[in-house]
Amino acid sequence: MIDIAARPAPAPAAPVRWWLPLAVLVLGVGGGVLTEWAQGVLPDPWGAWANSVAAWCLVAFLVGALSGGARTAVAAAVATELLLVGSYYAAQSVQQLPVNGVTVVEWLVAGVVAGVVFGTAGRWWRQGSGRRATAGVAVVGGVLVMEGLYRAVRFPWQGSSGVVMVVAGVVLALLLSRSWRQRALVAGLLAAVVPLGWLATELVNAALAAH
Repeated sequence: MIDIAARPAPAPAAPVRWWLPLAVLVLGVGGGVLTEWAQGVLPDPWGAWANSVAAWCLVAFLVGALSGGARTAVAAAVATELLLVGSYYAAQSVQQLPVNGVTVVEWLVAGVVAGVVFGTAGRWWRQGSGRRATAGVAVVGGVLVMEGLYRAVRFPWQGSSGVVMVVAGVVLALLLSRSWRQRALVAGLLAAVVPLGWLATELVNAALAAH
């Protein structure tokens, strides 16, 4: 017997966001230049935000959340991170500050990884209240909590900055969660996200210190 049932309609394509490349350009180039400028201007505990890996991860998360499809989210977030790194070191070169080429390459590689992870997390959060959304909240809140704890433990003189970051991470996770059940799940996931982030930070610092 021939099955003449109608085929299911294909899923609708993600809407084209014509403004996304402009947002990537502004956030990437503007964020890198602003970071370089703010490092010599902002006092503690706010000055740490101008020397924060987590701050740039937040930008990748935002771009991922604003993007249409999963691939677009990753591509846009990676592009943003590369522009952040490139414009930051370009701003230093304009001021005739020393720039180590190996360090730039290492941060570009780290930017690709951060773009994939946090761009995906932003996309997952945008999807709704499922497991992926919960994981996305835990990742973005966890990077702030981790860096805050890392600063407080490894660099005690940055304790006040660390506290601000931990509080910011907790508040962000609370705000992005869509229910109290999701908030409880995020709190549990932080127990895994924070140690993993700590390990990644140690590896990056070891690579940077190797030359």
